[in-house]
Amino acid sequence: MAQDQAQAKSNTSSAIFAAGSLRAAMDEIIEAYTAQSSNRFSAKYGPSGKLRQEIEAGAKVDVFASASTEHTQALAQQKLLGPSEVFTHNDLCVIARAELALTAANMLEVLSQTSVRVATSTPLSDPMGDYTWQFFRNADMKRSDFYQVMDAKALKLSGATVPVAGEKLPYIRAFEDNKADAYIMYCTNAVITKKALPYLNVLRIPDALNVRSEYGIAADINSAAGKDFVRFVMQTRAQSILKKHGFD
Repeated sequence: MAQDQAQAKSNTSSAIFAAGSLRAAMDEIIEAYTAQSSNRFSAKYGPSGKLRQEIEAGAKVDVFASASTEHTQALAQQKLLGPSEVFTHNDLCVIARAELALTAANMLEVLSQTSVRVATSTPLSDPMGDYTWQFFRNADMKRSDFYQVMDAKALKLSGATVPVAGEKLPYIRAFEDNKADAYIMYCTNAVITKKALPYLNVLRIPDALNVRSEYGIAADINSAAGKDFVRFVMQTRAQSILKKHGFD
């Protein structure tokens, strides 16, 4: 009986909800973790705001890794998760068609042109959208009316829903389906998109205008496996995996 219970426990997966931008890195972290632990995890990826809503609605998770500490902190305050910790950072890049000839010097002028279709993620439901709109505000101080222009014209092509498993990344589809000329996204996502579509160019938004994101992670207060996984994420092995995938 005891052996059967132990076997059942080893076959039970704990649940991780994680920001979509973490998918490649988190999959590798989970693999590294399970290589040295009997705990097993299954991951669900999507916009952090949407995943937070699912947890608030009753979804049970052992770990939540968000692209914004706002969401993990809010869940901690509601006693739905334990303490939130910052575990990595990301920055914003613009990935664009080569014919735009985008540079740091002309970026604001080109993006604000009426003919240039600029895609973004969706604010509120996805931190990447929130960070993008903060970039618009930052840039408005350098180029008057930039925020107003971008707020009106930006095409919100990702972040509104949790993607279906196996679905192609919306950033890639946006260019393949000819719906965008430029896309503002995390630099880590830009690397993935560039790998899939080598004809695109990537430009990191200059520091003076960029918005550095803080990723938060928290475990269910009653999940020993979740707490152990969070400890692993904060350690050197997992941090080296994050850096390999462009996080810092």
